[in-house]
Amino acid sequence: MAKMLFGHALKLKLVTANPFADVRSKNHNPAERRHYISPADTAKLIEAANPTWRAIIALARFGGLRCPSEVLTLKWENVNLATGRMIVHSPKTEHLEGRSERVVPIFAALRPSLEEAWELAEGEEYVVGGQQGDKYRETAQGPNGWVNMNLRTTFEKIVRRAGLTPWPKLFHNLRASCETDLMANHPIHVVTAWIGNTPKIALGHYLQTLDADFTKALKGGAEYGAVVV
Repeated sequence: MAKMLFGHALKLKLVTANPFADVRSKNHNPAERRHYISPADTAKLIEAANPTWRAIIALARFGGLRCPSEVLTLKWENVNLATGRMIVHSPKTEHLEGRSERVVPIFAALRPSLEEAWELAEGEEYVVGGQQGDKYRETAQGPNGWVNMNLRTTFEKIVRRAGLTPWPKLFHNLRASCETDLMANHPIHVVTAWIGNTPKIALGHYLQTLDADFTKALKGGAEYGAVVV
């Protein structure tokens, strides 16, 4: 905690150094708090949500955006459906050199939700627009920023409406599930560039081992003549 407090004081230029900078922090995302949300379950969530929340869920799970900060600050001027790319501004890392924004593909799983949001936009500035989106952004204008927002209560209702049980770290695990899926087909340096974290953070806090990985390994063994027990 001292490391965190002095780190914040350093960011505010209240101190010149963090004396606890070399203290190793414990893993704040242990295995029991990791949860994989499958594409099938995500489809249930989207079906149970209104248009505003369909966009929020899709951007977090299929786009890998941080929620709420990146999801609610994404503007249509930065989304190019024709080229299949979007520029994502990152309030969390904007103070780091070269990490204020990143270019993210409009993944195939994300495109239908973005196209639906575009059809409903009618001149909206933000992808997550309307009165609900504006209210969320207004709430974030307080002294604590995005921490002021309480999206969890509404999202838990959607989760239960979809017939699912709320999982730990609701929004983080949506993003982590996206990164886990991408890692199956792309090298880690590419995936982390899209997601906006580092290989170290991805390995320690995001990536998950799935049952499908074991199934794939067993099939691979059988194909090469190995004995499958």
